[in-house]
Amino acid sequence: MSISSRTVPPTVTAVSCAVAVAVALTPRPATAATALPSSPITVTAAISTTATSAVLSSAATQDLRTVPVAALAYSGKLLSLGSRGRAVAQVQSQLGITADGVFGPRTEDAVLDFQFEAGLVTDAIVGPLTWGALFGTSTPRNPITTSDSIGAAAIVIARQQLGKPYVYGGDGPDVFDCSGLIQYVFAQLGVSVPRTTYEQFDALAPVSRANARPGDVVFFLNDQGQAYHDGLYAGNGEMIVSRKPGTVVQYQKIWTDDYRVGRV
Repeated sequence: MSISSRTVPPTVTAVSCAVAVAVALTPRPATAATALPSSPITVTAAISTTATSAVLSSAATQDLRTVPVAALAYSGKLLSLGSRGRAVAQVQSQLGITADGVFGPRTEDAVLDFQFEAGLVTDAIVGPLTWGALFGTSTPRNPITTSDSIGAAAIVIARQQLGKPYVYGGDGPDVFDCSGLIQYVFAQLGVSVPRTTYEQFDALAPVSRANARPGDVVFFLNDQGQAYHDGLYAGNGEMIVSRKPGTVVQYQKIWTDDYRVGRV
């Protein structure tokens, strides 16, 4: 799904995420091991990083080697460290490593190498773009079809960025500013959003605060009605956000009732 922003008035200028967030905030400590919210998002099987709870048998793994590449259409599952199942074995076989169906460190390294050579974002996540490059298949712009599923998948991707540092102008995969994080997360799902905070606010469909759900984008506006900062809504009054210089991607409480919500 591609989202095209409307024309932004020429008088509107980009404002650093760092400016207006330098207020009396008390976010949680930010580390890569930051605890998840008390009621974490439950990702449905359609976008779960775990395809099955059982390791494939050697016989089943051998069978996978005979599956025609042309038949391997992207299933909609995000595969990363810890994933298991048939789709993982298919990726391993295509990468030329042992196809045991377990996405471990060896598979992670092989995926990173492949992504680097293919000119993709090196995040060790096999999503629609990496899958399409691996198997030579055309990838639909939006293989995950509902807003609910897109939002849940966005939370999965955003969680994997926790602990990465804020850098103004950073758009991943190693550093982010606020809007760079939003753009990067949705790009991994084949969804195109604009780069700057105010463009994102202009492009996304408005949603009432009462109807906000995980994966929506939370916007903060200045006195002129321009969005100067945003984060990914994570439920329970929290968002995943890259705040300002000196901080990292982290969970943070939404500190005010004066915000807007947008949805891809």
